Amino acid sequence: MRLHCLGGFREVGRNAIFLEGEKNVMLDYGTKVETSEAPKMPKERVDAQFLTHGHLDHLGNTAMLFSKTHCKSYTTAPSVEYCDLLLHDSMKIAKIKGYQLKYGLGDVLDLKKAFQRVSYGDEIRVGPKTTVGIWDAGHIPGSCIFVVNSDGKKILYTGDFKLDPQRVVAGARYDGKNIDTVIMETTYSSKEHPDRAESEKGLYREIKETVESGGIALLPIYSIRAPEILMILDKFGANWPIYLDGMAKAATSIAMSHPEFVQDHNALHSAVENAIPLYETEERNNAMREPGVILTTGAAMEGGPIVHYMKQLYPREDCKIIFTGYQIPKTAGRYLLDTGQYICGAINMKVKMKIESFDFSSHAGRSELLKFVQKIKPEKVVCVHGEYCEKFATEINSRFGIKAIAPKMGDVVKL
Repeated sequence: MRLHCLGGFREVGRNAIFLEGEKNVMLDYGTKVETSEAPKMPKERVDAQFLTHGHLDHLGNTAMLFSKTHCKSYTTAPSVEYCDLLLHDSMKIAKIKGYQLKYGLGDVLDLKKAFQRVSYGDEIRVGPKTTVGIWDAGHIPGSCIFVVNSDGKKILYTGDFKLDPQRVVAGARYDGKNIDTVIMETTYSSKEHPDRAESEKGLYREIKETVESGGIALLPIYSIRAPEILMILDKFGANWPIYLDGMAKAATSIAMSHPEFVQDHNALHSAVENAIPLYETEERNNAMREPGVILTTGAAMEGGPIVHYMKQLYPREDCKIIFTGYQIPKTAGRYLLDTGQYICGAINMKVKMKIESFDFSSHAGRSELLKFVQKIKPEKVVCVHGEYCEKFATEINSRFGIKAIAPKMGDVVKL
């Protein structure tokens, strides 16, 4: 079996893991979110594609791949809906920004119809000697770890994963026995996440302080993270208005619609019931007339309802912007976090709102990554989806005596 390194190698984003064997299998086919770059196209036929989860850096070009190959396509039910939601949004953004995508609306609709839904514990037979096992990655609802059995080899691909539980999903659960090769994300190989319980307390404290002082806590969030933040607020008994806006509404509905992929559906239901959805400009303006908390897309602050709120709230020292995750370099959100200046298109303003940032990452932190490798003890580790892939591969080799590599884009590796 051979691994073709088409995307996500020595970089974060546009994952495209192509396994050539008795049957050729593509694991993810994403996009580079900052630049909209697609992975390389495989020269060999694609028999099947498997999507790990509903984030653009893993799914952003799945519709293009399907339109060119008409391969069998597999993912979980929540990921089908996240994929459809995000691809439609990508087309809208491309039209606004004037860049060309390599797929169209018809391709997105065709892919949605073609997807075969899988569940945790399933084993999909792709060929006489090739199967793919489906396991829980503990990242977001419906996220998968894939275990590919082919040509006498057992290869585990983590996608994005997390061992420790979150509020919406439990930690990863997988078959890690007799693995020959682990292909693993290394996004946080150089960083530990702060204690989750302390981060939750800190977030609630900052919001409470803002609202009780007569201000508005504005949270620019990734849409799929909305249920997690709503559950944290509900757990602490927040009793002020909580508004939900933008794509966060649809993403929260998707999580609600698939209780089998949520750790505590009753708790999620309670949290969502306390949120007030916003749809129209008048509703948004009314929400800003009283103290409260607003969760809205987009997290990068490059577009969506967040722009409307910033135009109104930026001079208010009693209000606060609270980030709950990683800010992508070269985005308006990252620039605001670094400088206090909000620049988006023709908008350029010095923000007087206080700015806070918390880490609610759904990726494995450094110690979780090391624990994962130590527990599985594979013959080989391939480090992907990270800024320090080479350094982490060197560390794995020296710590555990396991052969670890960090191939370059375009490399072909024999497994």
